[in-house]
Amino acid sequence: MLFAWIGFIKPGSEVIPQEINVEANEFLSQPYLRIQSVGPLRDENGRRAGMMMLFEADNRAAAQALVDNSPYKRAGIYEHYHLFEYRDEVG
Repeated sequence: MLFAWIGFIKPGSEVIPQEINVEANEFLSQPYLRIQSVGPLRDENGRRAGMMMLFEADNRAAAQALVDNSPYKRAGIYEHYHLFEYRDEVG
C-alpha cells in the first residue's frame, strides 16, 4: 500500500535545528519501508511550510509506526500532520 505523510510546520519553526536534520536523514535511511519521495513543501514566498513523504507499507499500522518515529514529529516542529492512504491514478 502507498501512503502519504504530510506535516505542516509551526510558524517560527521554519529553520530546523541541525541535530534534528541529522536525525531526519538517518530516519529516512531506514531499510524497512520503501520511501518513494520526500521533500519540503514551500509557501508562496518560498519558505518551508511543511514536509511530504510518499512511502510503501504493508498496512496502516506499519505506516503509522514509521511516522510516529519522525524526528520532526518528536521534536514538536509540526503544527499538525496527517497520514493518508494514497492511490496513484495517473502514471
